[in-house]
Amino acid sequence: MLRWMLFALTALVGSGCDSADPVDGKTEALKAAVAQAHRLFERTQTDPMANVSFYGVHQMGGSGIHYLLASLPERGAIECYAEGKPSAPWCVVVRGGPGKLEITIDGYGAQLDRPLVTQVARLGEYRRF
Repeated sequence: MLRWMLFALTALVGSGCDSADPVDGKTEALKAAVAQAHRLFERTQTDPMANVSFYGVHQMGGSGIHYLLASLPERGAIECYAEGKPSAPWCVVVRGGPGKLEITIDGYGAQLDRPLVTQVARLGEYRRF
């Protein structure tokens, strides 16, 4: 009987601690997705293969979002990736600027009027091999 009461008490306390806000989880996933995109764009400075891939996409008529989608190992919790402006809530948006060799990565949450997180990635200059 004592074991059963101890188990019930533990389950009750444990269930009370499991009140994690799903929005907080989405926010963390969004921040991680923006950071991952930032790393992929920054790699064009130091990784010759990333540089060739990025500029190869541009020469074929693609853009930063095409490079990003082709380079992502997996999308994880964030499935919306767009160029210019968000197409849905919880979206990573890629746009040019502010400088010539820079790309801005915005992470939008439930509200599409302003991003929750923004990072600017510096691109490597085009290299010929």
